[in-house]
Order: sequence, then C-alpha cells, then structure tokens
Amino acid sequence: MLNTYAIMMVLTLIVITIVISLVTRKFNSSTANFYLAGRKVGMLTNSTAICGDYFSAASFLGVAAAVYASGVDGMWYAIGFGAAFVPVVLFLASPLRKFGEYTIPDFLFARFGRSHVARIIGVVMVQLICIFYLAPQMVGAGNTWNVLVGVGFLGMSPYQTGVVAVVIIMMFYVAVGGMKGTTLNQMIQFWVLFTAMFIVFALILINGIGSYASERVPLVNPATMTVEKLMAGEEGSRPYDQAQAVMSPEAFAEVEAAVQQGDPAASVNVVLPQTNKLHPERTMTFQEPGHRYDWLNQFSMVLALVLGTMGLPHIMNRYYTNPSGKSARLTTLWVLGFIGFFYIMSSVAGMGGRKYVSELSGSDPAIADLTVDGLLLKSDQIMPVLGKLLFGEFGLGYVAAGAFAAMFSTVGGLLIASAASWGHDIYENYVNPKAPEWKKVLVGKIAVVVMGLFSLLVGIGIPAIGLDKAYPSLIAMMVTWAFAISGGAFVPMLLCSIWWKRTTRNGAIAGMLVGGGGSILFIGLNILKETGVFPAGSFGAALGSLAFPSIFIIPLSFAVIVLVSLFGRQGQPPYVNSIWARIHGTDALSERVRLAMQEAESRGRA
Repeated sequence: MLNTYAIMMVLTLIVITIVISLVTRKFNSSTANFYLAGRKVGMLTNSTAICGDYFSAASFLGVAAAVYASGVDGMWYAIGFGAAFVPVVLFLASPLRKFGEYTIPDFLFARFGRSHVARIIGVVMVQLICIFYLAPQMVGAGNTWNVLVGVGFLGMSPYQTGVVAVVIIMMFYVAVGGMKGTTLNQMIQFWVLFTAMFIVFALILINGIGSYASERVPLVNPATMTVEKLMAGEEGSRPYDQAQAVMSPEAFAEVEAAVQQGDPAASVNVVLPQTNKLHPERTMTFQEPGHRYDWLNQFSMVLALVLGTMGLPHIMNRYYTNPSGKSARLTTLWVLGFIGFFYIMSSVAGMGGRKYVSELSGSDPAIADLTVDGLLLKSDQIMPVLGKLLFGEFGLGYVAAGAFAAMFSTVGGLLIASAASWGHDIYENYVNPKAPEWKKVLVGKIAVVVMGLFSLLVGIGIPAIGLDKAYPSLIAMMVTWAFAISGGAFVPMLLCSIWWKRTTRNGAIAGMLVGGGGSILFIGLNILKETGVFPAGSFGAALGSLAFPSIFIIPLSFAVIVLVSLFGRQGQPPYVNSIWARIHGTDALSERVRLAMQEAESRGRA
C-alpha cells in the first residue's frame, strides 16, 4: 500500500528531526547539556516533550487497538495512562527535581550515603525497563511500515525494514542532538501525533460511532490457526463450528475451501466469538469488561499503569531538565490536560474502528487484504487504516506521520535515558571518573548507538517467538509490562525514599530486587503460557495466568522496604536531615544544601 502522502510526510518529519539535531549539536559540550539540556527547559516546552515521550506507539497505536479488539477491557489502558500523572504531580515531580541529580540511579547513590550497590542495581533496572519499553515501539514501527509501504528492502520483510529504519534515524538524532535536540524534536512530534489523533477523532464523531457506543454487540475477533486446530474437538463445539456461526457465508467459504484441501498444517484466518472471563455464563459483548482479563488482572493492570509512570526513567529524567521544583509541578499540570484529552480521543477511535473497518474495508482492496470478514487481523493497524478509510490517502499519510512521530519521540527519550545510565552512572563514576567532558559525551553517544542496535534485535525477534500471535493488542500489552516492572522496581523505593526518612539503603535495595525481579518473573511465566510453552491446565500455566503482577508485587515491595528498614538499620546516612532539607525545602534551600553536600564530598575526596 505505497502511499505518496505518507512517504512525503514521514520524510518531512525525518528531515526536520535531522536539521534540529544538527543545529543543537553545539549545545552538547558537557554532560549536563547532553543529558539534561542544561536544566533550562521551560514549562510548556517540557510538558509537550514529556507528552511526546509518553505518547508512545502504545498510546497512539496500542490504546485504540486495545479498545478495537476488546472494548471496555481496552479502555482500562486509556484510564490507567490518563490518570498516571496525578500521583507524579502529588508525590514526585517537585522533590525529584529539587534533589537535583541526573538519573534515578544517581538519586539512589546520593540519597543512601554514596551507595554504589544501590546505584548499580538502579542501572540494571533502568536498562530492563528501557528494553521492555523499546520493544513495543519496534513492533509499532514494523506494523506501520507494513501498512504504509508494504515492501521490504535489502532482503528484509516490510516489518523488519520498518524496525531498522526507525532505529537508524533515532540513533542519529539522539546521538547528535542530545537532550536539547531530543526535547525540541519531541515537542514538534507531539503536535504531529496529537493533531493526527484529533483528525481521526473528529471524523468519527462527525460520522457517528454507531451501535458500539450504545447497544450490547457480541464481541467477535479474528484468529489465525492451523486446519488441524480448527477441526479439533467435538462436533458442534469445534472452532470450525464456532466460526461458521458468526462469519458471513462469503468469508466462511474461504475457510471451507482451506479445510477441503486436506492439509492439516495449513493456516487459515477465521473469526471466533470471544469468551467472558468475568461472567463465563454470559455472551461476551463489546460494551463490558471481561474479554482479556479476569477481576484480578483488571485491578492489577490499572494499578501498574497508574503507578508505573512514576518509575519510568525516560519520564522521570525529564523533570531534571526543569529549572526548578515549582516549574516541574506546573509542567505536570499541563501534561495532565494534554493526556486527558488524548486518551478520550484514542478510546473513541477504537470504538469507531469497529464500525468503519467492517463497513468500508471491502471498498479498498489493500485494506481488505489486512482483514478477515471485515475485522483487522492485527488490531495495532487500526489507526492508519482508519486514517485511510475516513480521509483517503492524505489521512493515511498524516496518521502514519503521527505514528512515526510517536515512535521517534518515545524511542528518543528511552535511548537518552539508557545512555545516561550507562554513560553517566557507570562510565563517569566507575570506569573513568577523571575523563574530560568531550570523552564523557562521546561515551554517552556510543551508549545510544549500542542500545539502539540491541532494541533492533529485540524488535526483529518478537515475531520469531510468536508474541504477535499470542496477544491481540501486543503493543499495549508490552508497554504495560514495562510499567509493571518500573512500578515494582522503582515506585515503592522512590515514595519511601522521598517521604519516609527512616528508609535505609538495604531496604531500598531489597525493595528494588523484589519488585523488579518479581515483576519480570511473572511476566515471563505469562509469556510462556500464552505462547504455548506451558500447556493448558498445567501448573506452569496456572502460575502464568497473572498477566499483570503489580497488585501483588507493589505491596510486597513496600512491605520489604519497611521491614528491612525497621529491622536492619544499616545504610541510613548520617546526614539524613540534610538530605531531607534538599528534598523538601524551597528551591533555593535545596540548591544550597546540594552545593554544600557536593563541596563536603569534594573535600573528603581530597
């Protein structure tokens, strides 16, 4: 589906990105400029840049896709993402900025009496979160390229070509432009993706959402399975029989033809009725929860999304770029306004997609190839498809530009957060503390390239292990995993460290290990279950049934921090009162205490 408008718009966005990066490269003479833009980013600029960082492929593509595929269950993503900055503005934004470091591992080091162990564990957690968050951006890049261009280059598939193109562009603009260039690019990219979402939202409202906003419509979704699996089971309850009951005669004729060919390993696309995990006795409808998650996962997912934002390194690092704590708070208030409206729009887009894809896809052969019986095989393609169906080639082009803007913006923030962790936290403090500024900046740029190449491998490897087939809204799912890890690893630690003076180094370390490690363990078990490694009914499948472990892991992490801090007083810095003044004092007092502590530290080293 080669689209001239889309190619031109995306190329224009890339050219603007490159020009800004080249212009701002002169601001990267020091690590403070490269990682934090000199701490001089204004309130409105930073709020749009934070939104650009936050409105990732999961927000632009994934939320609408989750609503399209799962109805109300998908709206939990919009609610969780939208409410996430409320606890940020209440508990973290101002204290974190007042403390005045570079990164979360830096905060750990300074808060707990120059603890090298705490910092290194923090670095490990930052990298894990970045990897989990980069993965869905890569999937979004591949899927969007597949819809936008549909062809691959240099022997690669369209999906692989999209992943490679985005990674190369992002490595260049982050390594060259640093935080200053990344911030300006994120601000522009935010307005591109925001207006692209608004166009789809407005067109759906003008044309009407249809019965999906008012009537109880049974929920059916497409699936790809082998003929052998399609025919398995007793007659009357086989997937074949279920598909026949809900598919149109014309679409089901293709299924019958595949079955009659007699190849049990052949793949066939069908539409199946969905089950209700909350009320198994009822027909699953689009307008009620229960499609993907039982009651435990419902609560756990929202908890992960609402609290997980407070631990995302690429979001929290942006608060260090504000000039003051007050500016950080006001920045977050602007962010709340932008994200509230954005997630309303994305939910409407998902609902409208159910109506317009089924009604209009037959008139466009290119989009018809992406569907079975009027439903998208990959729900993550809903936004570019809606752009084309509702606004023609220009609509597809502009939505595609918005999707790439979302990916560019978030990948840029993640790469620089990862680079800050490797370059500043590890290289500057342990490998070569006396390195000149130019070498420190160079190492940061090398870290950007290395992390970019690793994310490329992750993005290409995801289809190989079948994750895209195991989860109907994969992008939103993977981002929620990143939120779950950040929520378990960092949120209890940050809240206790900032608001409970008696938190000790050992308590913070134990909380991070339990929270981050426990989250990754349960996520891994869920992946093994959904990809069929654990057969249905096995003990492993039972362990992997919890898709979002936050409802258990976050309280457990809090409990571990409190217990270890109370019963093991090791790791409490002797100057905790000075730290408290630095966290909770006025901006002027916090800065004076920070400088005094740095001066005392320098004298101690001398």
